[in-house]
Amino acid sequence: MLINPQTAILRIALALVFGAIIGVEREWRHKNAGIKTNTLVALGSAAFAMMSDTFGPNNHNPALLAAAVVSGIGFIGAGVIIHRGASVQGVTTAATLWAGASMGVAVGLGFYLVASLTFIGILIVQFGMRRATLAVEARRGPPLQQTEVRIECSDDSLTSVNAAWTEFAAAKEIVTIRHSTTRTDDMLLWHADFITRGLNAGALEERLMRVAGVKKVEVRGTRSAED
Repeated sequence: MLINPQTAILRIALALVFGAIIGVEREWRHKNAGIKTNTLVALGSAAFAMMSDTFGPNNHNPALLAAAVVSGIGFIGAGVIIHRGASVQGVTTAATLWAGASMGVAVGLGFYLVASLTFIGILIVQFGMRRATLAVEARRGPPLQQTEVRIECSDDSLTSVNAAWTEFAAAKEIVTIRHSTTRTDDMLLWHADFITRGLNAGALEERLMRVAGVKKVEVRGTRSAED
């Protein structure tokens, strides 16, 4: 059956408002999918759901339509998930888009109670559970930090540098992401990216500077390794 204009306007407007409000939190945290993306996801899923109501009683299949929306949102969700070394970012944003699409389908099919409860639930998770997350992180200890170390040393000291790094990494539970060595005319450049929690950069520099042949050690935190 055809949806009358007033109902169509109401559903599209509701999807637009709900989607935009959900996107505020992601935009505030400078995520890839912010206000516009979340609004478009809610609008699109609501529009597809409404169109399933226009195909007549013999072709009306909301379950098939919902499955198609879920499959489609998977491509968008995959696009916002970023894999950097041993860390993965964007999973929360992808899950927000997935939940927002379900809310849009509910709006488009006229299930206003389900849509409203889903909308409220998303807001509770995004805003209300932030404090719970921080409380858990506080009890867990310092956050994971991705860090890099650069060493300038003589070619003869490579074995000793590797041994010192292996010893320190094992003692501090450091996870090495990548490691490289570059030789120049007069020195060797040793570089490693790693993930650790609560690193004492001074202790690492002191340990490596004790290695014979090491001329310079630079330790620099690059970014948080947690989403």
